[in-house]
Amino acid sequence: MSKPMSGQMPIVKPDAVTPQWVMAALGQRGIDAQISHLRMEAVGTGQLGETRRYHLTYQGTPPPGAPATVVGKFSSLNDTARETGQSMGFYRAEVMFYRELAHRAGIRTPLVYVAEIDPQTNDFVLLFEDMAPAQQGDQMRGCTLDEARAALSEAARLHAAFWNDRSLLTADWCYVPEGAQGFYTTELIERSWDHVCRHYDGWLSPEVKMVCDRYVRHHAYWNRPREFPKCFSHNDFRPDNMLFGQPGERVAVVDWQTSNFLGSGMDVAYFLGGAFPREMRRAHEQTLLSEYHDQLLGLGVSDYSFEHLMNDYRHYSFAAIAVAIAATLIVKRTERGDEMLMRMTIGAAEQAWDNHALDLLPA
Repeated sequence: MSKPMSGQMPIVKPDAVTPQWVMAALGQRGIDAQISHLRMEAVGTGQLGETRRYHLTYQGTPPPGAPATVVGKFSSLNDTARETGQSMGFYRAEVMFYRELAHRAGIRTPLVYVAEIDPQTNDFVLLFEDMAPAQQGDQMRGCTLDEARAALSEAARLHAAFWNDRSLLTADWCYVPEGAQGFYTTELIERSWDHVCRHYDGWLSPEVKMVCDRYVRHHAYWNRPREFPKCFSHNDFRPDNMLFGQPGERVAVVDWQTSNFLGSGMDVAYFLGGAFPREMRRAHEQTLLSEYHDQLLGLGVSDYSFEHLMNDYRHYSFAAIAVAIAATLIVKRTERGDEMLMRMTIGAAEQAWDNHALDLLPA
């Protein structure tokens, strides 16, 4: 993938996208087309940003490469979600991933026409190719085994591409957490867990509450710095952020707002904790992890044993709990969002329990 052009397109809101704006965006990719009008439709649930599809009508015969539709992503129209995206650096991380890393990341992502961010406000706009008829995954449905294998294959490509890449430590835009997981301070986790206990009564079983409570009490210990190996990670690696095409087609991964350079094992643990029902995960996770590990080695990663991967996997089985409970405070609340966040919490807690990850925390 080649880099998107930058610094040349005005940042607009979804309703302010015009035929002229899209023509200018396509022109940056060498597509000289006249667009007479466009039609907009909403895409996705938009908990931290707004996503829209634009159907384009051209004057005359469109030139080669002119898309019938494009997809735009924008700052959230919800005040709470927009403030979170701006202040926590989520918007900047995604724009800079597409500008600086996507073209060499190995993982499949959409072609980007525009990647712009305002350095003062952190408002942003992205314009992508539309990957339809590929379908967005669904955290509620989970994945088939074949879909999970395809997703983990993309994860291996991403991680191998930036394995122990110390140049990212000096990239001024790249977030390198001081601890095991970025963004989520112990204070935020404790406050979020209190909020969940008060406002999500009845969602979580006693077993899940016990796991979460122990994790939260020892969050500062769990979140202490981790040594190398490190890799560039997506950090919200789940079906909702994946586009699945025909069988055998590579999965495309989107939504890079929480991506950063941190300890290995994060994405695979985060993904498998929510990809399957509990018994299905228990039946297949070792095989899937072994296949992921084999692919890492095949892509040139060395000095990383399967035992090391399993230790990382156990450690990061708690990470989705942090993301899910914190989101109850910092993103736009929706009915589907509530169900998804609680399911993420349950899946991660069961994963931690089944893999004896509680043994990694103080007694």
